[in-house]
Amino acid sequence: MERAGKDRHNKRFTIVGLWGNFILKPPMEEYFQMPEIEDLTMHLSEMLKIRTAEHTLIRLNSGELAYLSKRFDRTAKNKLQLKDMAQLTGTLTERKYKSSMGKIGKTILKYSSYPKFDLLTFFELTVFSFLTGNADMHLKNFSLLTNNEDEVMLSPAYDLLSTKLLIPEDTEEMALTLNEKKSNLKRRDFDTFAESLQINSTSVNNSYRKFFSSEPMILEFIDKSFLQPELKEAYKKLYSEKIEKLKNQ
Repeated sequence: MERAGKDRHNKRFTIVGLWGNFILKPPMEEYFQMPEIEDLTMHLSEMLKIRTAEHTLIRLNSGELAYLSKRFDRTAKNKLQLKDMAQLTGTLTERKYKSSMGKIGKTILKYSSYPKFDLLTFFELTVFSFLTGNADMHLKNFSLLTNNEDEVMLSPAYDLLSTKLLIPEDTEEMALTLNEKKSNLKRRDFDTFAESLQINSTSVNNSYRKFFSSEPMILEFIDKSFLQPELKEAYKKLYSEKIEKLKNQ
């Protein structure tokens, strides 16, 4: 078992290697509906065409729901090489929050077999984390995966959840600095970040349009989720407010 999440707030335990190919995250008393929030956030990522780890909710004998995710570094025949950004940047695990999104971008550019594609995906995942109030995307929550053809690429997204719903008092919007900031982020910060990743303006604007146009679909899906009514309303309010911040250039 290993601890996952934001160290100063989150003492969640993750059961790794369940049946060899799965990761199980049980519910926690301290954080209401945490498995449901993670499963929903992962679904929202998929809806926005961000490649995401396979996942589901399962009901325990207690009647509670737990989060279950399939390991993407396993195949029927072998184990694929998976290295997170802490490993790739030579950063100690206890310093996984002491870095920047820009450093991850440079690491992707250095190692990826498809850097342009992966950098755009990384940019969209960064925007998505902002929109969903996820301030826990530290160095160990981004990884590069080597497939059977020895191609290195950004792994499917994992560990996506809205930390703002779980820890409303947290003022940080990012786990790692974006343009030397972790809070009070604006559209121009993401524009500058995209430019540093060498993503052309057409691709950036297409990504923004995708997020903006999908808002009704996202809100409708939240309404159909397993969240309790008060959490549904809080998530929809959070998402819509962040969309408005991005629209204001």
